[in-house]
Amino acid sequence: MRFALLVPALVLGAISSPESNGDFATDRVEVAVIEDVPSTCAALRIVKAAYQQLGISVDTLQVPSRRALFLAEQGRVDADLFRTPMVGEEKENLIRVPYPLLQGRLMAVFPEADVGDEPAFSGKRVAVRRGVLIAERTAERLGMDLARTRNYEQSLNLLEHRRVDMALVSHIEGGSPLGESKWARFHIHPEPVARFTLYHYVHRRHADLVEPLAEIMENQSVRRECLNRDSVGDQSSP
Repeated sequence: MRFALLVPALVLGAISSPESNGDFATDRVEVAVIEDVPSTCAALRIVKAAYQQLGISVDTLQVPSRRALFLAEQGRVDADLFRTPMVGEEKENLIRVPYPLLQGRLMAVFPEADVGDEPAFSGKRVAVRRGVLIAERTAERLGMDLARTRNYEQSLNLLEHRRVDMALVSHIEGGSPLGESKWARFHIHPEPVARFTLYHYVHRRHADLVEPLAEIMENQSVRRECLNRDSVGDQSSP
């Protein structure tokens, strides 16, 4: 319940007592947002509220995952909403805001439940949503045969018709496709294949925003409860 109060409180705080933006080079930023991802809504509320407390307005540009990363790294937008360090820190023009925005798990989904406690991955055919880089790289590291899909609906279809041995699905606080009823007919292995943390990244021209943003996010003490609230009604895709 505490978390359900966070975003309204943050937004009110941002409106009622924003810091002057005179200390920063800009009063507006454009953030690249991965399209069709359920956890985006909760993350964007937190990020927007943090910027607003610095007196900075936020515009968004919804694009596919790799495109979002490219635009942010090239400086054609001001920031990337969230990335894992594994991906974000490969880009020399992106700087991580050093506060964990969201926690996630990469889950394996099987047609049947007869996979045992430690399912085999090497050589298996796996459905992976294109652009979910943590899933793509984990599958490659485990020696799996990737079937990249446009969306999770296509992954479901491949599972249902036994065209793949499993699917890898990212389960991120604030929204997960695994909460939808259509996944209930498959076996979701209880142990995650990988755990990961997502951070907000800004282009290096906005390096002066990194520490102020981190301090504001750290003070959002009931942030988790808000994500829990959002996860109930925001599970349309990832």
